[in-house]
Amino acid sequence: MSRREEPQQESFEAYGEYHYEYQDDAERVKQVQKAYKRRKTHGFFKFLIFLCILSVGVVMLQETVFRLETVYVIGNEQKTPQQIVMTSGLVRGRNMLGIEEEEVAQAFAKDHTVIFKGMQKEYPGTIYIYIQERKVASSMLWLGMLYTLDTEGVVMEEKNSAVIPSGLPVVTGVNASSVHVGQQLVTRDRGQVEAYQKIMYELQQQVCADQISEINLADPDNLYLVTSEGVTVRMGSAQDARAKIGAVRTTMAYLRQLGKTGGILDVTKPEDTKYMPED
Repeated sequence: MSRREEPQQESFEAYGEYHYEYQDDAERVKQVQKAYKRRKTHGFFKFLIFLCILSVGVVMLQETVFRLETVYVIGNEQKTPQQIVMTSGLVRGRNMLGIEEEEVAQAFAKDHTVIFKGMQKEYPGTIYIYIQERKVASSMLWLGMLYTLDTEGVVMEEKNSAVIPSGLPVVTGVNASSVHVGQQLVTRDRGQVEAYQKIMYELQQQVCADQISEINLADPDNLYLVTSEGVTVRMGSAQDARAKIGAVRTTMAYLRQLGKTGGILDVTKPEDTKYMPED
C-alpha cells in the first residue's frame, strides 16, 4: 500500500506546484501589461509635448528668421530693379515660406512689357527674379492707328498717329482680326503671325533689323521685304528663314559697296541668290 500511495502524493504535490507557478505568471503578466500601458501613455504625452515645442519653434522661425530681406533682379535692361520688384508684388518682411512662384508669375502676367522667366529662393531671406523685357521691334498701321510690336507679335503700344517710327520695319499686308495692347496680334491667317515671328527672330539674331524698312505678310507663301536702300527681297515662305536672312545680309553688304539701290533680290533659294537691278 505504501508503494502505491507515494506516486499519488508526488503527482498531487507536482500538480499543486505547477498550479501555484501558473497563478504567479498570470500576475506578472498583468503587472507587465500595466507597466507597458503606463510607459505608452507617458511616451504619448512626451511626443505630444515635443510636437507642441516643435510647432512653437517653427512659428518663431517663420516670424523671426524666414523673412524676405533682399530681392535681386536679373535680366532687366531698361526698367529699374525697383520697378520690377514693384511689379512682382514682393514686399520686405514677408514670410519666405509663403511665397510661391506661381503667385509671382501671375503678378508679372499683368505687365505685358516683362516676361517672367523664373524665381529662386535663397534662405533665410533672399529671392532672385529672372525676367526678360519685351522690346519694340516693328510698327504697323491698322484702322488709322499706329501700333508697335515685339518680336513675337505682342502689341506693345497704340498711338493715334500715322507717322512711322524711324529705324523700325513697318509690317504690311496683315489681315488682322484683333489688335489689343498687351496681347499677341490675331490674324485671320495664322501663318502670317508665324512667318512674322520667324523673320523677326532671324533679323534680331543676325543684327540686321535696322536694314529692313518693310515686311509684307500678305501671302505667307510669297513673303517679301524691302531694304532701307529700296531693294525688294523675295523670300517665298518663312521656311529656312535663317539661311534666307543670312543671304539678304551678305548680298546687301556687297550691293552697298557697288552703290546699288532698288531692284529685286531673290533669296527663295538662299544657295542661289539672284539680284535683278532696275531697268
